[in-house]
Amino acid sequence: MVAARRISPEAAEEIARTYYGVQAAAKRLAAEHDDTFLLTAEDGTARLLKISAGEAATDPVSFQTAVLLHLADAAPELPVQRVVATADGRPELTLGGGPRRLVRMTAWLDGQLLSGAMTGVTLRRSIGGTLARLSRALRDFDHPGAHRTHRWDLQNLGRLRELLDDLPDPEDWLRAELTACLDRFETVVRPRLAGVATQVIHSDFHGENLLTDGERITGILDFGDALTGPVAMDIGVAACYQLGAGSQPGSADLLGPALDVVAGYHEVDPLDDGDLELVAEFIVARVVARIIVSQWNAAREPANSGYLLRRTPQAIEHFAGLRAVRRDEIAGRLRAACPLEACP
Repeated sequence: MVAARRISPEAAEEIARTYYGVQAAAKRLAAEHDDTFLLTAEDGTARLLKISAGEAATDPVSFQTAVLLHLADAAPELPVQRVVATADGRPELTLGGGPRRLVRMTAWLDGQLLSGAMTGVTLRRSIGGTLARLSRALRDFDHPGAHRTHRWDLQNLGRLRELLDDLPDPEDWLRAELTACLDRFETVVRPRLAGVATQVIHSDFHGENLLTDGERITGILDFGDALTGPVAMDIGVAACYQLGAGSQPGSADLLGPALDVVAGYHEVDPLDDGDLELVAEFIVARVVARIIVSQWNAAREPANSGYLLRRTPQAIEHFAGLRAVRRDEIAGRLRAACPLEACP
């Protein structure tokens, strides 16, 4: 599939001016697929403009916009972006004259990206606790657009097998271990998911989608990968990105920081034993997806490869570290961090 043509900053400024009555300078922000811009007006007011290609509109309001509107009503205390309506009151608009483009403007959230911060126990537990509050706020929310899948949907991890042959030839151990993980998911994990409750989840709760003041999470960004799935998947994704975080160089405890995230979640939205077993699986699954999908996307869009591959070396390093740890060992450490008898 050919990547969609990029929208220029000048075109973004015209869209903001024409449809929103906003006169502002546009600066492109790095993004995986969408055209995303920081808009800064002369008075310093900042907004975010996102122009998506091909987002399905199965409802008068698209899924991502509906999520933000729901959270504004259901959980106004959560630090998420607020939708800015068009000049004629619409929460979003569709551009024609070529490939369909969905446009959404939101308020801008200031703060430091979590990816650029040193994380300690308190901050890592805030990651989990914030995710838990988000999960609870979305538990009764549904939308036709939520019932979808994409390359990062770990519920369908086995589908990534078809991408392996298109990747740059990895070391023999890496290809063999990635294949083994895909096999395990299909034979062990996927059958377990059949009876697991699902809801709308963020599914991309990592450092470049979160803001922090150094002690707590102060902003939740980018619902572009949200879909319907088990909360254990959301937790596994968030925990995956804290593997080894804040550890001393050479530390053997790769898992320790990730456990803080899960424990923080458990304090707010208690998990059961089955949840913890799935979290263990999804931590590894997300590392596998990071290695495969990032390289596959980079091959499709070489001009954006620097951004797309920015975390791939770290993912391979973490995957190598996880090779020696059995899933039941990970689940055991999760149980120790989230004692079930402490559940209210």
